[in-house]
Amino acid sequence: MSIEQAIERRNARIENLRKECAPIFDISKNITFEIGCGKGHYLSAYAAAMPQETCVGIDLISERVRDGIRRAKNKNAPNAFFVKAEALEFLEAMPQDARLDKIFIFFPDPWPKAKHHKRRLMQEEFLNYLRQFAKAGTKLYFRTDFTEYFDWTKEVIQNNSNWELTDETELLLEEVSQFQRILPEFSTLIAKAV
Repeated sequence: MSIEQAIERRNARIENLRKECAPIFDISKNITFEIGCGKGHYLSAYAAAMPQETCVGIDLISERVRDGIRRAKNKNAPNAFFVKAEALEFLEAMPQDARLDKIFIFFPDPWPKAKHHKRRLMQEEFLNYLRQFAKAGTKLYFRTDFTEYFDWTKEVIQNNSNWELTDETELLLEEVSQFQRILPEFSTLIAKAV
């Protein structure tokens, strides 16, 4: 596949996301956003507890997205939406006047080998891009069971002028996810957009 073909395919995916997500953004331009929502455990429970918020969870795996949709229905959370999408493509598909109110990133792949660190989601470039879609004061909630990735993320945020660590470590709602059932320990940090 040529670079031109890859760009065409990416642009087509973004255009499809714009169309698919238009009804969500017709409801609200202020979004509570979960990247890597898995099977929707957390976001479904959160949306049920916060019915005034429009919540969107994205994941790369279709089966997880379907599980999230089913879980939201079972929890009577019609304000929770699940979309198969890559984070940067979803953000690019958002309307220009839409903004992220809250951002959840729980248990992302830590890519533990040093040669794979460049694949980690939590990077300066990603945080800078994410900030373009966040309001001042938007909080980013991050949780991992991998201490080295937690320290990495903390350092990346501390060195980023668009985000500031808070002293908080508690989520707005605690819901035991599939990962938390099997992981003995994890750490949480919260940053806000400046």
